[in-house]
Amino acid sequence: MKFVARALLVAVAAPIFILAVLSLNIRFQFLSLGFWINTFEKGNVYSQISENVENRLVSRVVAEGGGKNDIALLSNLISPDSLKNFSEKNIKNILLYANGKSPQIMIFTPVPLGKIPEGFGKNNLEDFSEEIPLTDFLKGFDISGIKESDIQAVSNFGTWAWILTFGSFSLLLLVLALAYLATDPGRHLVTPGMALILPGIFMLTAYLAGSFAGRVLTEEFRQSTNIGTSLAAIVVPPVIQNVARIWIFLGASAFVSGVLLFFLKKPVYNDPK
Repeated sequence: MKFVARALLVAVAAPIFILAVLSLNIRFQFLSLGFWINTFEKGNVYSQISENVENRLVSRVVAEGGGKNDIALLSNLISPDSLKNFSEKNIKNILLYANGKSPQIMIFTPVPLGKIPEGFGKNNLEDFSEEIPLTDFLKGFDISGIKESDIQAVSNFGTWAWILTFGSFSLLLLVLALAYLATDPGRHLVTPGMALILPGIFMLTAYLAGSFAGRVLTEEFRQSTNIGTSLAAIVVPPVIQNVARIWIFLGASAFVSGVLLFFLKKPVYNDPK
């Protein structure tokens, strides 16, 4: 009976450990403005996107008879600084709402909806930019399929992320405590050790496999004729790389800790006479 209990504890420890690590990714990375700013800056994302989009769109504008003014306007809109400004402001607005610090999602647009004013240029973007509620933005571009309830659900992400973090780590500690209690006095701490080693191996293996697959797919996607696919090949790799750092650190820590527990024995407490 004890063997079955130990096996179950080891089996459930892995998914709970992985869930706990994912909760850290969500709470302290995806819901953090600093994570996105540092990731995109270190990954040189804006310069790559600007070059990628400009090479595609400028050639199309020229092919369709566009003039120098059209090309200059397009270059201003997709310059690295413009993309950085647009991206960071919108990410900040979304995260403020997701973390419950703003009553609505505001969308930053470099130019007013539906028109490009005269005099618009690289050096005066701020003069024409504006922020509007997401609902007005969706109506302006006639985007359907997004319900008000879907938008409101985003405002709960921060709260649910905290609940997931505390809940998953509490469950993990409970499982490890039960694994310790299931070990007979005087025996090596094999059960709690295995409860850490298995998720550690899984996370390290997943990282290595994902890194290899990511490199292969990135090279293929960058050459894609679909602009969305090629942009994903620029944005996704640095995000995954930063997310994986937590996986590597915690996966290696879990593995090493589990191995060390193999050499430790549960104390034997003698009954006082």
